[in-house]
Amino acid sequence: MIAYTDMRTRRVPRIIVVVGSVLQLLAVVAWCLWSHSWMPLVGSVGLAMASALVQLALALVRPGALGFGDVTCTLLMGLAVGCLGVETVAMWWLFMGLFGLAMLGIQRGRGRDSIPFAPAIVLAAFAAIALSAF
Repeated sequence: MIAYTDMRTRRVPRIIVVVGSVLQLLAVVAWCLWSHSWMPLVGSVGLAMASALVQLALALVRPGALGFGDVTCTLLMGLAVGCLGVETVAMWWLFMGLFGLAMLGIQRGRGRDSIPFAPAIVLAAFAAIALSAF
């Protein structure tokens, strides 16, 4: 939903980020209760915050390149990816860069010079989570 909305309107609805973040946190807490370990919650929140802060710094360094919606989308996806550990988060960042560059290359071929970045964030999160299973 976030990726689609960003592609259509270049906006990331905050209500989706808030509701998604709450639901993701509840899922991680349920996992922690089931596994009798709170480390997934610590990793999820800590790595999500760190990832969002990096995106915020990148947005502030080059205004217009990333928007605040991309920062909040990173926070939401970071909650899902972060509970799987640092290696999965590193893979997610690698995929974000690769997918973002690929999308930018496609857009430049069409004569455009910017992309909605939330689709790259979301797709990279799914790819990193899927590959972390192996």
